[in-house]
Amino acid sequence: MTKMAGRSAFILRTTPGGQFLAELGQERRNGNVSPEVEQRLKLAFRGLGWDASDATLAAAISAEIERGERDAAVLKKLRADLFGVD
Repeated sequence: MTKMAGRSAFILRTTPGGQFLAELGQERRNGNVSPEVEQRLKLAFRGLGWDASDATLAAAISAEIERGERDAAVLKKLRADLFGVD
């Protein structure tokens, strides 16, 4: 790793967004979060910028949570409709 890349990685780990993504990566490695969720949030954070406000980053996380809840609701409905299991 170059000196500049190492410095950038350190700076990202010390920001709230960088810390969140580091912990999210750990949760993915533990099998608690899908790689797709991690990737979508990384892309969202990059798009918003690492200097985005905490409220802006939290809104991106909320949008991902809502997406997951919609996915779960549809899966539960399909399971109930097609297999009779609630």
